Amino acid sequence: MQKVASAMEMRGCDEEAIRGYQIPGIVLMENAARGTADVMRGIIPGLHDKHILIVCGKGNNGGDGFALARHLLERGSAVTVASLSPVSHLKGDARINADIIQKMTRSDSSGRLSYIKSITREHLEQLPHAEVIVDALLGTGFKGKLRPKIASIVAWMNEQQAIRVALDIPSGIDADTGFCESITVQADYTCTMGLVKTGLLFSKGREVSGKVFCIDIQIPPEVYRRSKISNYLVRESDVRKVIPKRSPDAHKYQVGKVFILAGSMGLTGAAALASQSALRCGAGAVVLGVPESLNLMMEKKLTEVMTLPLPDNGAGVVHISALDSIRKQCEWADIIAAGPGLGRSEDVKNIIIHILKDIEKPLILDADALNVLAGNDFLFEKRKSPVIITPHTGEFSRLSGIDLKEIQIERLRVARQYARKSKVTLLLKGGPSIVASKDHKLYINSSGNPGMATAGAGDVLTGIIAGLRAQGLSDEAAAYCGAYIHGAAGDLAREKYGELAMVAGDIQEALLKVFKGISG
Repeated sequence: MQKVASAMEMRGCDEEAIRGYQIPGIVLMENAARGTADVMRGIIPGLHDKHILIVCGKGNNGGDGFALARHLLERGSAVTVASLSPVSHLKGDARINADIIQKMTRSDSSGRLSYIKSITREHLEQLPHAEVIVDALLGTGFKGKLRPKIASIVAWMNEQQAIRVALDIPSGIDADTGFCESITVQADYTCTMGLVKTGLLFSKGREVSGKVFCIDIQIPPEVYRRSKISNYLVRESDVRKVIPKRSPDAHKYQVGKVFILAGSMGLTGAAALASQSALRCGAGAVVLGVPESLNLMMEKKLTEVMTLPLPDNGAGVVHISALDSIRKQCEWADIIAAGPGLGRSEDVKNIIIHILKDIEKPLILDADALNVLAGNDFLFEKRKSPVIITPHTGEFSRLSGIDLKEIQIERLRVARQYARKSKVTLLLKGGPSIVASKDHKLYINSSGNPGMATAGAGDVLTGIIAGLRAQGLSDEAAAYCGAYIHGAAGDLAREKYGELAMVAGDIQEALLKVFKGISG
């Protein structure tokens, strides 16, 4: 899997390459510039005929910009380098590359290279129109709010009718969280150095980075392997490696038995979507436990899924007296999934607590099964058998007691800490969904789209994970594969119906094509 780094983790890799392998920092900077120039030539038609403006800060991000100017000039482009600071204020490798550009400008007779120092927005407004603007202002070390001078320059860059390319990360974005406190460069493309940064995948960072290209700056692979980076980006190739394969003599009870406890009056669709999705993802047999007053309806609705009528409270919600039947069905199952459309009654709460305390089978909890556990999530820590939980942000806040804003800004940190403390596999749904394992690893999903913010989509996901887990995948593999497959099905549904019109059933329908593509 592709590792994804925080700003500090990437700096650690840079330092290890410099100190441990004696690779000069300026060589890494040169590799970054050359690689970026190659990418730009591939994505921007007629680059050699275009006028390019590179706006440089005073740190290493600016140094990358100074070095990039040389490579673009060599490829035929006309280049204007605009620096926030005079050369005397620059240090290290950035100073060396700025000195080179300054000398080249003095000796240039072609008129294709110009260098402007100590720029303001007013200086930029006087420049000839540039067809491409490169953001080399701040880089991954930035946190907080832009100073007024830089904010005005960023605003000017965004106003221009030009292709915008950000180096490493759009200026104004926190490289760890993707959060933006003020204004940020709105890039069409981002060329990030070494490893993808977490801030490019979350929050505002995901929105403004455009298409992201990872530039190989020739850090030895062993540096990445030895690093303590434990964030991974999940792609189709990663799912294909672990997806279940059927033996020629398989029968239905060998390839996964799933018991799903779901549904209540008015929420039968959640139960149907979850149980059908488990079957569609390869489980050999699925039993759906529903309140008995709804059983006839579910039998008519479901063909392949078996139903188990359970005592209800007279209002279409499962009753505590259903525990004996539930316990017996749990003994049969390889995996238990509970929660979709189950309701939030006191009976439901007591049933879920009983399952957690006394039934030692792998367990997936979603939706109402999590809502009724608010204040009781300490039960996770005492349980011997594994638990996968799949909350969205609001459900996770209610369950954990963690402030909603903190979860939204610090998704990776909060998810990792909670999974480790509570000894669960946590799939925190969102854009993108992430999976935090009990052993500190974190998986970031690369599929999916905003159209999946539709009722029932999470129920489909619960069924997918249950179907995969029943076939022998580990908790974390079932969760991250489930998230990817769910998102990929959502992407296919978007292609067919568009983001606004797609519904959960469209996602479920698209699972056929997703599995065919993954399994070959």
